[in-house]
Amino acid sequence: MNEDRQTEKKLVIFALIKAAIPVFLIIVAFFVQDDFAFLKGVHPLHTDGLSGIFTAALVHGDEWHLWGNISALIVLYFILFNSFRPMSWTVLVLTWVVPYLWLWFFESDAWHIGASGIVYALASFIFFSGLVVRHTRLIAQAMLIAFLYGGVFWGIFPGKPDVSWQGHLSGFIFGLLLALYYAKDLRVLYPKKKYFEDEEDEDDVDDDDFDVGEFDDEVPQEAKRVKYHFKK
Repeated sequence: MNEDRQTEKKLVIFALIKAAIPVFLIIVAFFVQDDFAFLKGVHPLHTDGLSGIFTAALVHGDEWHLWGNISALIVLYFILFNSFRPMSWTVLVLTWVVPYLWLWFFESDAWHIGASGIVYALASFIFFSGLVVRHTRLIAQAMLIAFLYGGVFWGIFPGKPDVSWQGHLSGFIFGLLLALYYAKDLRVLYPKKKYFEDEEDEDDVDDDDFDVGEFDDEVPQEAKRVKYHFKK
């Protein structure tokens, strides 16, 4: 038991370290983004914005924009690496690229920057994984996501002109698709615990029926037939 706890503790610490890696990369990029021309956002339907599919998550407008994203990402990445270990790196790479690829196909003249596409993708993935798999641990994490970030999901709808709702929507939909895609694997990883055994069919227990009438002729007729189901 102590060894299991020590192993789990190490895995939690390791998950936190791995979660810090992409967040640290985003922070570093913020301080050097003006010095490197390749660090730019997505410019939808424009060839000059194609490279931004891979770098938009590294670019932020100011410190508040940066903090809003990394404060969410450190939590989301930790949950990803701690609870979704077999597919964690694949999900990390896909959520870094696919939402911004989809964003490029929207009609917009603006440059879209920031890691919010990843935030929406991961939050959606973790939330819907809990709903689809319905394991206690994943449901608890889904509720945590709803509590911490439920309000931000309004960002998938057109609203403020300076907010990339297209990127948010792309991330949200992609996270949902990832949850559906990995549902089978997650059910294997988190099997449901059975607290009650299914009742046996009467056909399966007929051989164990016990007729009290065989022993006592005085027992009323309506009470003579009593079934005792013995667990095998």
